Parts: sequence; structure tokens; C-alpha cells
Amino acid sequence: MNNSENSNRYILHSVKTAFSVLDLFFSHEELTSAEVARCLDINRSTAFRFLVTLEESGYIVKTPDSKYRLSIKVSTLGQVAHNRMELISTVHPYILKVSEETGESSHLSIMDNSTHVTFIDKAVGTLWLKMDITLGYTQLAHLTGTGKAILAYENDQFINQYLKEANFEQVTSNSIKDAKELLNVLDQIRKQGYSCDNEETELGLTCYAVPILTHSGHPLAAISSSGPTTRMVANKEKHISLLQKTAEAIQKSF
Repeated sequence: MNNSENSNRYILHSVKTAFSVLDLFFSHEELTSAEVARCLDINRSTAFRFLVTLEESGYIVKTPDSKYRLSIKVSTLGQVAHNRMELISTVHPYILKVSEETGESSHLSIMDNSTHVTFIDKAVGTLWLKMDITLGYTQLAHLTGTGKAILAYENDQFINQYLKEANFEQVTSNSIKDAKELLNVLDQIRKQGYSCDNEETELGLTCYAVPILTHSGHPLAAISSSGPTTRMVANKEKHISLLQKTAEAIQKSF
């Protein structure tokens, strides 16, 4: 079985059709359900159900004359993707240099929603037993160095919402146990200027991280250096100093 045949096994055709409906609006400003049905060679009731579903999801809107058009959400989604690519393009040379100087893996992360941090770029270390996270990996922010570095500089409303929604189930014996402990940790991060994942997600793994702040002090993202605990602890000051200098350089580039 070739790669194409293997991939086809996992395709959800209803989802594929929904995207085909969206694609039509890139060449048509407005469409009725009958026009969508004709363009895609599907029956009108099926076209109508797809349009209603997309409207309910906020990707299209219905006009007073019962036609549909793209919503502002699509434009916003495109802007988010563009901004993320710009961030990666700007930061990648910096984390690559961090990894080259330390031999450990370096990562770039953002808060993708109210509770989870997402790893969007990396530079894999050269030393033995290196950390290599899959891009797109998400985790509760308080379980990661980058997540805590970002949380520490979020506003009170964001933090309070996080405390309500986050699950504080122990992943390792070092994981933060509850909201009170997290608040104390965030205070400490603000005082010292960096965060630490002290084997809180995986035993034997330590991570140091610092935030990338906007001119107004809002956390845009965070960068980190991660590796085996014995090596990381032995070179803690070097890692933190390098990360802080790197974050300052990144901030000046925006």
C-alpha cells in the first residue's frame, strides 16, 4: 500500500466536503445553498446542512437575502497563522544559537488557549540523551517551564481563569499540586525572571525557560532549554543567563 492509499484510510469525507464548501468562498463573495450544491455536485439539502454547520461554527454568516459569505473569523484565523509564522521565522535563529551553545534542545512555545501551551518550534540538541518534542505538542501550562514563564506575566483575569479550568492532577511527584502552589510559583518566577520544570512532566528531565514580552510587558511566547536533569542542574546559571540575554535580543527585534 502506497502513502496516498494509506492516508486515504483516515480521511473524514464529511470534513473534506466542509472544507470544499469553504474553498468556494475564495472565488465567490456570496453563495446560496443551491449554488453550493451545484458547484460541488451534491444535493441541496446536504449543501444546506454544511452551510448551517459552518455558520454555527462561526466561519460563515448568512445575509438578509439568504446567501452566505465568509465571516471575520476566517480572516482572524489567517492573521493568527501569519503571526505565528512570523514569530517562528524571527525566533528560530535565536533558539538555534542557544542549542548550539549549550548542546541541549531549545524550544519556542505559546499559549494556544486558556490552559495549554503549544510547542511551535525547536532546535534539537547535539548531546547524548537529548530532548526532542514533536512540534504541535500541547501540555497544561503549569506542567512546563515555558507555560509557567508565560503564565507568570499574564494578567490577573487570565490567571484566575486558568486556575478555574486547569486540572492539577499529579503527573510526577514534583508536579504542582493546586492553585495555591501555582500562585506562589508564579510570584517566584516574576521575582527571579525565569521558570523551571523540575521533573514535573517527566522524571529525569529539567527545563529552564524565560518569557518573550511585548513592549507593554505582555507575554508573547517563551523560549526554553531542556535536557537530562544532571546536566541541566550542573549548568543552570549558564542556561538561565543565555536564555535571558536571548529573550532580550528577540524583544529588541520586534
